[in-house]
Amino acid sequence: MLSVYDFPVVEPDQASGVPDRYRSERFYAYVSLGEVLASRPFFKSLKPEWLLGKNPDWGSHIFDLSSPDLRDFLVEQVVAPLWKQGYQGFFFDTLDSYQLVAKTPEQRQQQREGLAALINQIAQRYPEARFIFNRGFELMPLVEAPVDAIAAESLYQRWEAGKQRYAAVPEEDRQWLLGQFAAMREQYQVATIAIDYTPPGQRQQAREIADKIAGHDVIPWVTNPELDMFGLGQREVLPRKVLLVHGGSDEQLWELSDAVRYGLMPLQFQGLVPEIRAINTSMPAGNLQGRYAGIVVWLEQEDLSDDDFEAWLVEQKEAGVPIAMLGYPAVDPVGPNAQAFGFETRPTPLSPPAITRQHQAMGFELALPKLIELSSPLHNVSAQPWLELRSGEHTYTPAATTPWGGYVFQPFMIRSVLPGEEGEGLDRWVVNPLTFIREALQLPAMPIPDVTTENGRRLLFAHMDGDGFPSLAEVKGYQGQTDARVLLEEVLKRFELPTTISVIEGEVAPHGLYPKMSAELEQIARDMFALPHVEAATHTYSHPFFWYDAQRMPGQLYGPEGQLRLPIPGYRMDPVREVVGSAEYINENLLSGDKRTEMVLWSGDTIPTPEALAAARQGNLLNMNGSDTIITESAPTWTLVKGIGVPKGDEYQVYAPNQNENIYTREWTGPFYGFERVIETFKLTETPHRFKPVNIYYHTYIASKTAALESLLTVYRWAQSQPLHPVFASDYARKVLDFNTMVIAREGNSWRIKGEGQLRTLRLPDALALPSLPGSKGIAGYREDGPGRYVHLSANEAHWQPGPDPVPYLQQANARLTMFAREEKGFRFSLAGHTDLEFAIGNAVGCTLNHNGGSLTPVRREGTLYHYRSAKHGLEELRLHCSH
Repeated sequence: MLSVYDFPVVEPDQASGVPDRYRSERFYAYVSLGEVLASRPFFKSLKPEWLLGKNPDWGSHIFDLSSPDLRDFLVEQVVAPLWKQGYQGFFFDTLDSYQLVAKTPEQRQQQREGLAALINQIAQRYPEARFIFNRGFELMPLVEAPVDAIAAESLYQRWEAGKQRYAAVPEEDRQWLLGQFAAMREQYQVATIAIDYTPPGQRQQAREIADKIAGHDVIPWVTNPELDMFGLGQREVLPRKVLLVHGGSDEQLWELSDAVRYGLMPLQFQGLVPEIRAINTSMPAGNLQGRYAGIVVWLEQEDLSDDDFEAWLVEQKEAGVPIAMLGYPAVDPVGPNAQAFGFETRPTPLSPPAITRQHQAMGFELALPKLIELSSPLHNVSAQPWLELRSGEHTYTPAATTPWGGYVFQPFMIRSVLPGEEGEGLDRWVVNPLTFIREALQLPAMPIPDVTTENGRRLLFAHMDGDGFPSLAEVKGYQGQTDARVLLEEVLKRFELPTTISVIEGEVAPHGLYPKMSAELEQIARDMFALPHVEAATHTYSHPFFWYDAQRMPGQLYGPEGQLRLPIPGYRMDPVREVVGSAEYINENLLSGDKRTEMVLWSGDTIPTPEALAAARQGNLLNMNGSDTIITESAPTWTLVKGIGVPKGDEYQVYAPNQNENIYTREWTGPFYGFERVIETFKLTETPHRFKPVNIYYHTYIASKTAALESLLTVYRWAQSQPLHPVFASDYARKVLDFNTMVIAREGNSWRIKGEGQLRTLRLPDALALPSLPGSKGIAGYREDGPGRYVHLSANEAHWQPGPDPVPYLQQANARLTMFAREEKGFRFSLAGHTDLEFAIGNAVGCTLNHNGGSLTPVRREGTLYHYRSAKHGLEELRLHCSH
């Protein structure tokens, strides 16, 4: 979030250093040069004579900066470690604290000179460092350090620590500070920053103060006194992280809880990045305002919250953090905190309640039942009812939005089409999850990072799990040959679609289960990987079937769920050997040239442990697989559209967008042509919303049977006929990871985006205007004739104001932009893809497209939209020149 700001300041004790990917950027480490709290790690090493006294408001100890020994200590013990952690700048605070204890002019001058000497000493030690001062106006004539900005607190509203209250700044004080700011800008050409304070729940007041500050040519930052929330300036980062709290699942693994199975999609589709915690674990410390878009508490049983959790939830509610409760109440309905959320208990209805009010989003996929049972007989007087029921004299509100967020309690969230029966494909959303999450979390209309699309076209890729590589085919003409041979000849050599192929080392290698077949299997794998449209992945060493159990019982072959892995003699399961070791085997034995194993495709239950994910990351391998998006015409429910991935502590598992033939053939029991139904899934995840890219996902053994092979060929032919954007699975995985870290900020009516450059598409809600392209940065165009309105990014950063303007733009392309530059009468661009190029330019009337000294003729025109094709997979330095 900080990377979008000009002067990002970090409290080092709340971070572990600057991440490697941001080491090229300047982050300023907060350092208190004038005083220190006893809680700082280095406090115990300070000598008593280095401290002059105490600051009564904060309980901190004031430094005697006239001491050369103290200055040396601070350089070596405070500043030097921060430099090693990647900080290239320092925000020096409490530069005027000495005035609390230095009473004479001589004493104050001594402290000023000591401070200046310390700052100059740091600048000499680290000549590339830059600095921000908090106040310290009087130090500027004494320092030789490169100062970027001068900050000061309280231009419009201050925090009076002694009285524990907010107070308006007197006009006289404001004018004095403005005068100081103006003098600093004029004399030293530095930026000036005002830091003001507001209550956490008063976000709009903070915006208004920020606007006032900016009106004085001063950079605003408005936050709370504890500095434990993410404040805002004239440039406001919109938080995308959402805390997803789960509890009450009967499943052994939390990854199978309803919060994960059903909750990820409606959050991620709306641009949110879930952080997942169990309700019986610790919650994030501090104030979540500004850091989190909201809190979603998804409970599968009642009475799960304890006193600490409820107190924490009330604290976040009072701070203005939106909260959505799903399934069951997140606080005891008859406890002391129920009133804070407006809940009033009601007796269990003696007769079936009747519906008196119903929001249009209720009864979304399944009509409300005739016989209604309430899991939580409650009413909420402060709510806007989404479902209101009446029984006798009592009113019940089991679904509503409220000033603090909203809630939907069972059975009005998800229920089976067959009451009392459970099973895949039976569950239906009773409430529209997209609508409810958007309104309950009070989400602002903002550009949404989208992993399904690039340059206006839906992504397409294929990937194969290596199961069945040694199996013998039943296909005519290939009897007695391996499935892998059939796949190579009938699929991979016929369709030049980017495909990620994996093998299981324990099946293919000579030290595996089939040593007599190994030479043949390895050669087939080499032939596959040698194809230019194939990238390499590992499907592990021993193909763990149940990752958690296999890791927990490394020497065992069987566990509580069945066989844990392939029976490789003498092997004890090790996640590093499974992932990194198998990738090294592929690199050393099956690949040639510059190709390297790009990914691990998870095996078995596809629920890898955090340790396995860490092994992949540390081995520079991307990862994918897991989750079950299998919506079909016979089960047309969004409960079968899953998320894009799941966080596991510091690691992240990327989910496969679609599922493989094993699911569509009833776990390979037939019908074996069933995989062609994945086309239904592709269509249902395209409209009314593009939830997923087109991902053709299969196992090697799909080539073992004629009907199964024909179904795969049918799917490939269908994909070839569609206007898609081919990529590799590794490209998709990188987009998902970029989705998690992309920063979105607004500045007045303009937008500013910063990512890693992998994800190149933003989806605009209807409430936002298309971008104005003249004067924009990093925007190549947009497309608005599909299931969404997509903006095409040409780089990792972008900013724009609302438009649109009648200027030429890239409307679509089936390849990546490798260069884009807008010019006065057109633009220049380059494309690189995996198939014959197709692209279109909007507002192209009166324009000529040139390449290598000649002009390109559009293959067709639709009004002002010109379509182009080329037999080449890439074109460099295309130039559009327009007469207007």
